[in-house]
Amino acid sequence: MIPRADTAAGRLLRAPRAIFGVAVILLIAACALGADWLMLFDTEDMDFDSLLVAASWLHPLGTDQLGRDTLSRLILGSQVAIEVSLGAVGLGVALGVPLGLAAVTLGGWIDDVIMRVMDAVVVFPSLLVAVALAAAMGNSLGTVVLAIGVANVPWLARLTRSQALAVRSLDYVAAAEVAGTTPVKLMLRHILPNSLAPLIVQSTLGMGYAVLTEAALGFIGVGVQPPTPTWGNMLQQAFPLLDRQPILSIAPGVAIFLLVLAFNLVGDALRDALDPRMGPR
Repeated sequence: MIPRADTAAGRLLRAPRAIFGVAVILLIAACALGADWLMLFDTEDMDFDSLLVAASWLHPLGTDQLGRDTLSRLILGSQVAIEVSLGAVGLGVALGVPLGLAAVTLGGWIDDVIMRVMDAVVVFPSLLVAVALAAAMGNSLGTVVLAIGVANVPWLARLTRSQALAVRSLDYVAAAEVAGTTPVKLMLRHILPNSLAPLIVQSTLGMGYAVLTEAALGFIGVGVQPPTPTWGNMLQQAFPLLDRQPILSIAPGVAIFLLVLAFNLVGDALRDALDPRMGPR
């Protein structure tokens, strides 16, 4: 069944940028899920007779300084990118949304404490918080997800609180409160569902930020460590060879660019599609 053009889904599917973004995300997700079948070589296989070879039918993106196939490493790196984007944003939502709702529901000094803690975390740049946590807790995939997810919590908590406060002031919420609806039920049944649109948009944009942050952590050496290939550590290892084998830097760079662009395009299209002012008059 095709969504009507005047619905949110219809407006989303009619936006060319959304179609492009979704297509790129699905393609990279398919590579991540089917990596075992798509990779031409094992990412740890070293062929010392084929060091830094140019693109060919056998190695479509050439090989690195250890003779490893670049395309296979790029495909396996997509798994880390997708896992980090989903895991970090999921963690941020799981912690940030309840904190924002608790601040509005409980109010008073609890609201002040939660928001002041969030403000204290926001003072530090998100990348710096992620670097500090990753350096302190180790360089595993789980640590990277935790580091980026914690850095996202304050933004999602503040957004949730602002949206919940705006919805709480509406007449239908006041009517439900007068009718005897408990604060928890009021929050879960009336306020949260009507605050989801900006949270969905922010989460989509946050996935792009998570991919970019993971690449930055990998590039400076505090992300997921080799031999596990990630787009960030591929860039780090290829940087000294930029003049000799530029494809080693171009391939992961383009992959990062396309995935981040796709998430941002989808988030931008979602913002327009979920805007009630864009609906039928």
